[in-house]
Amino acid sequence: MEEVPNVAGCQSVEGLVTTTPADAEAHLSLPITPRIIMLGETILSAQKWMLSIEGRVVIPTAAHLTDFTTALAALFACYYVFNLEYQVEANTTLEFVQRFLVRINPDSTKCTAKEQISRRTGRVVKQKNAYMNPNVISFIREFTEFDWLTD
Repeated sequence: MEEVPNVAGCQSVEGLVTTTPADAEAHLSLPITPRIIMLGETILSAQKWMLSIEGRVVIPTAAHLTDFTTALAALFACYYVFNLEYQVEANTTLEFVQRFLVRINPDSTKCTAKEQISRRTGRVVKQKNAYMNPNVISFIREFTEFDWLTD
């Protein structure tokens, strides 16, 4: 089983579309953060997908992850439901996908509340301003301004 390097929350098992969750857990280095596992040659031809969290496959191939769009939705749902932060290595890519392609909080900060109750102390605390990553802002600007006309 050949493992393909992961990029922004995806891992691939080349040529194996019959891999079980136990095989994926045993042969892939699955991280703590949510990860899409693609079963197939390419992202375009893959017919089966799995999702892992904390090194365990939580959505196996028997589930209804039949295409990349559904798998991506499940990935973002995991970050939202479990209130997880993006891993440092994939932060910029996932934030771009979140804000520009999926349009989740496209122009705002992650939290719009000015004050909230601290879970640890129970006191009212001011919310930190979490602005968009400057790399994401500049890429979105350049991407939208790019002249797509070719000869």
